[in-house]
Amino acid sequence: MTSRNSKNQRPPLEKWYPYILFAFIGYCVADLGILAYRDKMLPQSAPPSHPKSSQFEAGVSRGAYNSITSRNIFASSGVIPDALVDKSKGAEAQREADPVPSQLPLNLIGTLVHSNPEKSLAAIEIRGKQGVVSYSPGKQIEGMAEIMKVERQKVVFRNLNSNRLEYIEMKKEGGKVAFGAGKPAGDGSKEVQKVGDNNFVIKRADLLKYTNDLSSILMQARAVPNREPGTGNINGFRILDMQPGSIYEQLGIQRMDVIKSVDGTPVDSPAKAMELYNTLKNSPKVTLQVERNGKNETMTYNIQ
Repeated sequence: MTSRNSKNQRPPLEKWYPYILFAFIGYCVADLGILAYRDKMLPQSAPPSHPKSSQFEAGVSRGAYNSITSRNIFASSGVIPDALVDKSKGAEAQREADPVPSQLPLNLIGTLVHSNPEKSLAAIEIRGKQGVVSYSPGKQIEGMAEIMKVERQKVVFRNLNSNRLEYIEMKKEGGKVAFGAGKPAGDGSKEVQKVGDNNFVIKRADLLKYTNDLSSILMQARAVPNREPGTGNINGFRILDMQPGSIYEQLGIQRMDVIKSVDGTPVDSPAKAMELYNTLKNSPKVTLQVERNGKNETMTYNIQ
């Protein structure tokens, strides 16, 4: 009974064995055939190049783009339209670009324009107050204005009340002092008279003419900061050159002199040099400490 049942039981998929075998043999034959003829099936030369068809360009007329050109999306007229800006901001920018004359109680006494705009200085007098103060860009004037730019004989600032750019200029006076070369010494035409060694006399009216035209005075000589060896601290200003017949020459100052102090106050910055202008304007006597050829000398000026 057992042997008969074992004969009747066959392995699964036995009837599919011949088909599987034929499929395997066919796969092997096909693979071998491909390997044998693969080189002959590959192209032996590059395919011919085909020029791009211009059918699209020829078939589309300019009228097809009328909807775009009519709306001027790409400025077909060739004119670039103005930028879209806020009109209120545009007006503000116009005010920024065009400062107006200021009505603030300020007088511009002189300017010192530096190659670095942040180091430029302006000597400004506040009407009704005694004294002149030097200001640089970024500084505020008594809470009234903030200095924006210092130019020659002109200062641009922002009025802190109206937030508007304004400017003040030096007064144009018809009786400007003229400095000519070649004036003979002691001919009476000079405003400064030498009465002794390093001792001079100057009339107050003549002194005021010079100090009221401070910008022109600054242009008549070229000075650079003089620094101490080792520390590099500024101990005065060295006069490199001056115009013949200028006020510097009349005051007895010579080329390469180092102006170190005025009435004992050290001149160690451009701001301090400009602030000392008021001392010259009001004092009856001024002493100037000068280093000349390595020696210190005192120049005395009596103001009458």
